[in-house]
Amino acid sequence: MQHLRKQLSRHFYRIMLFSILATILTWVIGLLLFQLIYQNKTLNPANYYESQIPELVEFVNEQEDVLNPDNQAVLEERIPLEGIDYQIVDTDGVMQYGSMQDRYIASREDVLTELNNNIYDGDQIVIYYPITDNEQHLQGAVGFRYELSVMSSNAESQPVLLSLFIFFLLVPFVYIYLFTYTIGKRWAKRMEEPFNEIITGARKIENQDLNFTIRNNSNIKELHQLIAAFDKMKTALKEALEKQWSLEEDRREMVAAVAHDLKTPLTIIQGHAEGILESNQELIERNRQYIETIIFNCQRSIRLIQELNDVSSYEKTEFHLEVEPTDVEALIQSKIKEYQQLCDTQEIRLQTSIHYSDGKHDLFYLDSFRINQMLDNILTNCLRYTPEQGVITWDTYIAEEELKIVIMDSGPGFSKQNKKQLFKKFFREDKARNSADGHSGLGLFIAKVIVEKHQGEISADNHPEGGAVFTVIIRNVKSKM
Repeated sequence: MQHLRKQLSRHFYRIMLFSILATILTWVIGLLLFQLIYQNKTLNPANYYESQIPELVEFVNEQEDVLNPDNQAVLEERIPLEGIDYQIVDTDGVMQYGSMQDRYIASREDVLTELNNNIYDGDQIVIYYPITDNEQHLQGAVGFRYELSVMSSNAESQPVLLSLFIFFLLVPFVYIYLFTYTIGKRWAKRMEEPFNEIITGARKIENQDLNFTIRNNSNIKELHQLIAAFDKMKTALKEALEKQWSLEEDRREMVAAVAHDLKTPLTIIQGHAEGILESNQELIERNRQYIETIIFNCQRSIRLIQELNDVSSYEKTEFHLEVEPTDVEALIQSKIKEYQQLCDTQEIRLQTSIHYSDGKHDLFYLDSFRINQMLDNILTNCLRYTPEQGVITWDTYIAEEELKIVIMDSGPGFSKQNKKQLFKKFFREDKARNSADGHSGLGLFIAKVIVEKHQGEISADNHPEGGAVFTVIIRNVKSKM
């Protein structure tokens, strides 16, 4: 187990050491190969042209009237111009001819003092030799310019030699890159394992799966501590969530139990009160009002208990729809007849329409009982807030993949600050849509849950002309079965 900083330093030193050793080995092998080639006379030595100069001087002195430019062609046939430049000057240092145009001797004194002396022109060497006649009288001088290097001695192989030189120059950097890539890749792979463990664990937590363990095999101290901290967080989160889930389950069971226990005596009270009202015995007016109040509040309590039961069942993870093929038009028509009577009773006009987007379709797959319940909750809400002589408009659009329902009332609509909270549990509107029946605030929440169970969407807004508008989209869940 080491700190990240120490491991980085160790890997850096390893890269540099391996690169240096590999570079030295490559250079040694290159020198051995170069020496082998040289011994086989595949390459000319660095003094290849310098060694020819004595013979060239002798050849020049053998020529008659060598200062005459007519001898230039004869000399250039003998002198290897690819590696040596030459120049013929007289005793006054005046150039007569040659391939070397630069003047290194400018006077008789220079001719006498610079003979057989090396003159350096950068990397090149210039040397002048005397030209004499048969009686050894000085006639002038011949100068040669050449370079002492393997590169210049092998003009035809210069591209290959230059490439090799560049290669050997870049060898250290190549090895640094290769060892950095190799060692870095291995080290990165070892570092990826703990990060992958953390990423996988985070995804499992996102999916509410806390029954997993994290391998902590990292030899980097910081990563080891990170994984250990993540594992502790997962364990603490698991304990907290299990406690929360347990409390939530207890709450649901309590709500269901209380609702069940309350429903029976309230139903009995309602039944007895209705029985008294329906009896032939005459009741004084006050007793009748009392009994009607009892029945009304029993109905409210039973409805609230039923909604609590529905909420409890919908929140359970094991809850599922009872999907079946359904004739949507028949379902809607039946609901329209049911609410037409209720609207007539309250002197509210109900306007309905059913549209097919592209002709009639096969049966639509949905949970008809839950869709009925959803429609009841929305329509009851509209009835509750629509005044007498008001209008409820109900348009239905049936397509192959979805069912769209738009229901609008002519009531007061929703307040702006509450539109986003309409579908929250136990939410009740303010005075703009308040009623005397003390509704529970669960109806629209239950409607939203039912729609979402059908992979659909529900929204509520205010119509520009006044009133509330509910838009519901139900998906055909046939492909989900």
